[in-house]
Amino acid sequence: MKIIFMGTPKFSCPTLEKLIADPDFEIVAVYTRAPQIAGRGHKLQNSPIHELALKHGLKIVTPKTLRDEENKKEFLELKADAAVTVAYGLILPQEILDSTKFGCINIHPSLLPRWRGAAPIQRTIMSGDQETGINIIKMDSGIDSGDVVCEEKFSLNGNETYSDLATKLSEMGAEILVKTLKNLRDGNVTLTKQDNALATYAKKIEKAECEIDWKKSAEEIEKKIRALNGSLGTFFIHNGEKIKIYSAEILDKNSCENEAGKILDDQFSIQCGRGIIRPTLLQREGRKPMLVKEFLLGFKI
Repeated sequence: MKIIFMGTPKFSCPTLEKLIADPDFEIVAVYTRAPQIAGRGHKLQNSPIHELALKHGLKIVTPKTLRDEENKKEFLELKADAAVTVAYGLILPQEILDSTKFGCINIHPSLLPRWRGAAPIQRTIMSGDQETGINIIKMDSGIDSGDVVCEEKFSLNGNETYSDLATKLSEMGAEILVKTLKNLRDGNVTLTKQDNALATYAKKIEKAECEIDWKKSAEEIEKKIRALNGSLGTFFIHNGEKIKIYSAEILDKNSCENEAGKILDDQFSIQCGRGIIRPTLLQREGRKPMLVKEFLLGFKI
């Protein structure tokens, strides 16, 4: 089965590795983001998928758009049986969506139509969802609105961070995708249409959203800290200094006795709009992350 793989971040790598290792698949090309300037040295840096493709000697294509005729033609000339997309980053025009025998198959790291859009893992945690999973969909022209080819769910315990959940979903998605492609090839799948009336949008996480609003409840703040741990991260400003929080514990869910944002004691308990929270892993500017006990040794409250 000839496959065009389309992906960019580390999250996409387990799927490409699984496809490379399986003799039932031939990767005819890997599409990924063009190298970008990054780091202190301002050097061009390849995406994780670009590096993985180089390691295995695969054909690499890095278009800035797929809408122009030349790039469409190059894609069609590969004569793939299917395209697999995992956090690719570019919009696929209809001509490309329709160009392969089995279509463009996408791994979506949440349940649909619950969370469509750019940040489904983060929004799943922020909203306190009790379950999540993987949806394999056949892409259409909408945002994550294609027919579901396969779905697998699992329960959440309420302690997951973005890093934990992304790793699990990445590995789980790779396993399910390989099975799904073989079932498609063999005609052993039933496509299920999504109920658009139930759809919600997992909008992109903006940097401004990362600053903690102490007027929110302790539960909301703790969920946001977990949801952005391993993503953009959360922070607050204290005496003009930006301090990151990687984890926190809820000490009280209902207290409203003090002003929101007030530090209540020498253990760094903080009053929220409702409830009290205590950071457990923090980082000052220019320093390494520290447990709260170490952090307080050099931090005057």
